[in-house]
Amino acid sequence: MRNRLILLLMIGIAGFGQVREEYRAFWADTFNTALNNRGDIVNAVNMVKDAGGNAIFAQVRRRGDTWALKSLEKTPDFVAIEPGFDPLEALVSEAHAKGIEVHAFVILGAIWNKNPTFAPTASLGAPLDPKHVFNKHGGFDRETGRITPGPENWLTRTLVPDGTAGITFQGHRFGSEFWLDFGHPDAAAYTVDVLMELVKNYDIDGLHLDRIRFPEFAATGQTPRTGASIGYNAVSVERFQKRFGGGVPEPGDPVWAQWRRDQVTQVVRRIYLNAVGLKPRLKVSGAFIVYGDGPAADADWVNSEAYWRVYQDWRAWLEEGIIDIAIPMNYKREHVAQQAGWAARWDEFTKRNQYGRMSLIGLGVYLNSIEGTLRQMRRAAASGVGGVALYALANVDTAVAANPLSLPAGQNTPARGYAEFRFAVKDANFAYEDGRLFPLPLWGEEARVRSLPWKERPVAGHVMGFVPGSDGAEVVLVRLLTGDTRRILTDGGGFFGAVDLAPGQYEVRTSKEGVVTREVVNVEAGWVTKVDLVVR
Repeated sequence: MRNRLILLLMIGIAGFGQVREEYRAFWADTFNTALNNRGDIVNAVNMVKDAGGNAIFAQVRRRGDTWALKSLEKTPDFVAIEPGFDPLEALVSEAHAKGIEVHAFVILGAIWNKNPTFAPTASLGAPLDPKHVFNKHGGFDRETGRITPGPENWLTRTLVPDGTAGITFQGHRFGSEFWLDFGHPDAAAYTVDVLMELVKNYDIDGLHLDRIRFPEFAATGQTPRTGASIGYNAVSVERFQKRFGGGVPEPGDPVWAQWRRDQVTQVVRRIYLNAVGLKPRLKVSGAFIVYGDGPAADADWVNSEAYWRVYQDWRAWLEEGIIDIAIPMNYKREHVAQQAGWAARWDEFTKRNQYGRMSLIGLGVYLNSIEGTLRQMRRAAASGVGGVALYALANVDTAVAANPLSLPAGQNTPARGYAEFRFAVKDANFAYEDGRLFPLPLWGEEARVRSLPWKERPVAGHVMGFVPGSDGAEVVLVRLLTGDTRRILTDGGGFFGAVDLAPGQYEVRTSKEGVVTREVVNVEAGWVTKVDLVVR
């Protein structure tokens, strides 16, 4: 005991005056954490603070609805939000008063998850609001009970027959979910507009993107080579055919595969530039797919399910700089040796592929005992990333039979709940891990969030704008001082954008049928310069 006290004293002296910088974040999903009145908000914030956390990723958009009154969308059906109460506004006020960052967690792709053929209830039916994005742009015909095609249908679809791999509604429903297809320009523009209302109207620290991808489903025969049968919204397919020719593309067509990745990337780029254009220091993050084993080498990224199955090339987003904080959802069971190995390889891949931005390790605490979560948190800290995000605040551990990580090993460890989890990470960890190796609890001392130098001390600027009426038009940016050139393409709505440009004057130009349109703009560090190119 005397030696341990001496060791603790030495560690305390060595760390005196130093304040740790790391993200200690919790996801708070509104499926399991109520954020419906002031008492709910106070409780959630207190839980984060008491455990030693410094950020909350709070879900404020779930299925085309909102927990924010100053929004383009309505509050959710059959959820008892206190009349006149604004959850996001209250959360920002309460959390900031206690030194906790608030990141508005928004689901993008999945926009409805109930069977619309039934009368509306808490578990069935179409949305009550006639202006809900599913009612207006889901193509559902109440008379026939079918999804109808057409330019106003924004849903993605598969060509896999109904009844296969959980597919229903003429290929438009995946399990219980209907998803937008960002290959439809109007779906992309609408989504950006919804998110920018949150950025404009609330003093949030970050915007956190979830389900920014295509839906995953396990149809027989889908591999990295054959591709996934997804993304077949009629408007997106028509755009693809107009640019590349041919009939309906095969799922494994590599050009079609890259097209689908590009549609997702383009909406991320547009969100990022619009968000930081409104608030330069806002942090844009995302929760990203890391199914199965981590890539043994970076070249194996193309075989990851994020890349080929759901067309979410989040590594490229970090490389381009259109995401500030990547949070791979590394939800693995540490007490299962194979999954622990997978998790460790994803941690290493994440560390290697930050590209000057930041990553946090997203941990599925709901899958693990406290012992397993502590191991995963320590591995994340050792990897040198920016911290961890824990899913989720409402469910911080689970029971594990014959737990190989318990002390002593092999005990049946029950689900202990928040109070014991908090005790382990904040007060005393000796019951859950070897105190000789880890004499101090992980979050025993407070930490501030890690700084983002490109936000706080920016050295680069950005450009965005529109070429009205274009789709895939080339826009060329040339820095006049040096001749450095960046070439980019407009998306389906005519939007273009470039990040991390050296400050200075740039010529921005495009051409159509030999007619060149150009503007000269000034790029300033930390700011987004806006310019539209009207081709006449």
